[in-house]
Amino acid sequence: MGYNHNNPQNRAKAASMLRQLKVQLVDVTGAQVEARSNLFAASEAYWQLSKAAGVHLYQEGGGWHADLEFKRLPPGVPRIVGTPEPVPTRAEAVESVVEMMSMCAQRDGITPPDPKTGLRWFRFDDHEVPVDPEMLEHFASRVSVVAFDAAHIKKELDLLRADIAGDAPVTAEAWAAADFQLRYDACRMCCAAMAFGIMQVSYDPQADLEPVSASAFGMH
Repeated sequence: MGYNHNNPQNRAKAASMLRQLKVQLVDVTGAQVEARSNLFAASEAYWQLSKAAGVHLYQEGGGWHADLEFKRLPPGVPRIVGTPEPVPTRAEAVESVVEMMSMCAQRDGITPPDPKTGLRWFRFDDHEVPVDPEMLEHFASRVSVVAFDAAHIKKELDLLRADIAGDAPVTAEAWAAADFQLRYDACRMCCAAMAFGIMQVSYDPQADLEPVSASAFGMH
């Protein structure tokens, strides 16, 4: 089993690590981050150091990872941002996350955009689906009373994938070729997924739902 960000012990260690690393911030004046996805570009302004909850450092996949976790973010904004690929040493992972924290600290004095405006984005295989923020707010407000859960959403997205792309991943071309009603239904289900904290699904039948992660800092 992979690293569990929600494990209470891991969260406690992450909170402690955040406190330790806050005194190691570096000057990142002039540094720029390449946003390689709409999801990242639409979320970056909300990732402020004042909203950081912890730093997760762990070994997995042949190397070290460093993930910065946030709290009190609007629906549809990933609460974990991490290294794009594992790095060979713990020191490199720490260096990466300190740079990440330093960039987030620069945003603390800037008011983030109104989450009720601007699209959110859901990664459906190889395609990013636009999600209306008002629809997302509505779905998020009903999470506690709806009769379905994340597993149900995954099954529905699997069915929609088959309708859109057959036995293949959803791509921009397959999405564009689908009829309007099918795309609308998919948008609604992507919106429901985001309300449950799921930001992406993968065509890989063995892949787990990723409830919290953004594309990695670096960035995808």
